[in-house]
Amino acid sequence: MEFRSLFADTVSYWERKRIVYNGVLTLLVFACWGPDLLSGGTRQWLGTAVVLLIFAAIANALYCIAYPVDLAFQMSPLKAVWQRYRWLLFTAGLILAVTLALWIMLGTGMA
Repeated sequence: MEFRSLFADTVSYWERKRIVYNGVLTLLVFACWGPDLLSGGTRQWLGTAVVLLIFAAIANALYCIAYPVDLAFQMSPLKAVWQRYRWLLFTAGLILAVTLALWIMLGTGMA
């Protein structure tokens, strides 16, 4: 029963944060690629949409790495401290995601 309540807490915390995570990445995409998306034709838009869906799936899969990390800390003696500071894991992950997204979208990641 203890694991169930820890898992429920983990899901509740991280799923609420996922909205912020996806929102920030979405705003970043529109800031970088928005004008190109709006000025391109249907063919370009469709291709870009497919690429964006693939990147969105990868970003959300990587986001799920926080779940086992959170559960591990919650099952440790550091649970009380962790619950106050787990926002640091979210912030670090968001900064990493933004950095990777900018690296890809601005062309530096393409060789």
